[in-house]
Amino acid sequence: MNIESRLTHSAGYSGGVGAGKWPRRAGALAVASVLALLQACAVQPDRAAPASAPRELSIFSINDFHGHIQAKLPTPLMPRVPDAQTGEVKPQAAGGVAHLASAMAKLRADREHSVFVAAGDLIGASPLLSSLLKDEPTLAALGELGLVASALGNHELDFGLQELQRKTKGECAEAGCVWPGFKGPGFPYLAANLLDAQSGKPLLPSHVIKEVAGLKLAFVGAVTRDTPMVVVPKSIVGLRFADEADTLNALVPELRAQGAQVLVAVMHEGATHKGAANDPSYECPGLQGRGVDIAKRLDPAYAIIISGHTHQAYTCKINGRLLVQAGSYGGWVTESRLSVDAQGKVLRADAINHPVLQSTYAPNPAFVALVQRAAELTAAVRNKPVAQLERGAQRFAQAPYGDSALGNLVADSQLAYAKKRGAADLALMNPGGIRADLVVEAGRPVTMSDLFAIQPFANELVVMSLSGAQLRELLQRQLPKGDAPARLLQVSSSLRYQWSQAADGTAQLGDVSVGGLPLDEARTYRLVVNNFMAEGGDGQSVLRQGTDRVSLGVDIDAMVEWLSENPAATNQIQSGRIVRK
Repeated sequence: MNIESRLTHSAGYSGGVGAGKWPRRAGALAVASVLALLQACAVQPDRAAPASAPRELSIFSINDFHGHIQAKLPTPLMPRVPDAQTGEVKPQAAGGVAHLASAMAKLRADREHSVFVAAGDLIGASPLLSSLLKDEPTLAALGELGLVASALGNHELDFGLQELQRKTKGECAEAGCVWPGFKGPGFPYLAANLLDAQSGKPLLPSHVIKEVAGLKLAFVGAVTRDTPMVVVPKSIVGLRFADEADTLNALVPELRAQGAQVLVAVMHEGATHKGAANDPSYECPGLQGRGVDIAKRLDPAYAIIISGHTHQAYTCKINGRLLVQAGSYGGWVTESRLSVDAQGKVLRADAINHPVLQSTYAPNPAFVALVQRAAELTAAVRNKPVAQLERGAQRFAQAPYGDSALGNLVADSQLAYAKKRGAADLALMNPGGIRADLVVEAGRPVTMSDLFAIQPFANELVVMSLSGAQLRELLQRQLPKGDAPARLLQVSSSLRYQWSQAADGTAQLGDVSVGGLPLDEARTYRLVVNNFMAEGGDGQSVLRQGTDRVSLGVDIDAMVEWLSENPAATNQIQSGRIVRK
């Protein structure tokens, strides 16, 4: 059953005598019997499932796909799940649009009534396979999977609202789209809280209403209110981002007036969770973040909340209502299973995150062909070798250290790049800008594709002057608050510091050294950061005070230059520059 028939099919009489021919000998008695049967069916459509019986339906969802249509190089996700043969819990390859297509086909085949939505960041910060083609193959592929709508994500705005609207309309320049035959994704982006800064009017649709199992479901979208903190300012000029809960709550009367029976919030904002991807109790101890706060304030009229942005996989309940997320990169699919009465009251709500394991779901041949076509169009750039390295590097820090091997490598490359072009003392890198591990395979050189997967934003590097006092303030402010997870700025080898946390959660910066000497608060230091940080991104407002700014070039060029000239760099990036006492 295709997506349109799934969305309109409802329980009821599904037979039809007009589908075949009756034997001529049936006569008038047979015709009369048929007419009586039809009359009875008009009164009671389905004796086995009367109109008052609960309707069962599934809402499948993904989020933060980020253009990961490829199955490897890089592998989209490696979730730790039980091995199908041995039961051993271990990392396993997951994701890739061809495997996702097979998973969706299998999962939906087992559900009579289902719908497929997304919670944003489907594009942006994508591997070269997709980004070189302006993410057009990703949008085309997801449209083929039957997505009916997606919440707007902050990364959909990386190149501005106008560019996103061009893509959603399938518009091309005179020379044509970079993805041959691109017609747009075929689904809308929803953002009730994205407003024109001057008029206050919404700039994108707020919702869509789809019929599923004979019920009208309203999917209402919101982008994170914090978008200005995570997008380069020039990309969102003239835009305003209203509070998610307030905006969605105000829409309830309008949605009801349009006949919506079940309201579903789909938002590009979420929570952080240290537990498993599936919690059968739905209690999710330790769940925290803005997604939780929004859930507590959201009108009870919303039956469930599908979230994104934090790249976490969880199935939780806040005050009895589902709050779910499907991790990232197409490595998981969330299924929210609802039992609803004829009036739209949710009688039961359950959820499960299904891992899209490559070993479980054979790749769909049509989507394999799509990925192969994208690979051929981008091969010359992607496959350009950079260096033969001995070892890779992980992007996540391990306690008691706050610096990761890959974070150190990125910061070192940027400092070295700046020093070749002028004075520079240290470099800082936001951890959210490091999107993949550096994977090294024996006998294969690291390529542009490998490095771009790590730094896919093509940010400009900026060197600026800060006083030692400003640098201390910057480092102090980025320390974690309370029991929030530590996401510390990654540092070049020239910067080292210690920090501690009191019993009440208060974090305190300790000894700091630059170039082997104690930090001098009266001295001026030359600091290297990317332009996202330089403009106050990730809440680094201190960096807006930096003076004597000079643009150096693109961040990926720094990494390419550093590794090609210094392939032994991966042997010099051990953690220990940031230590928690």
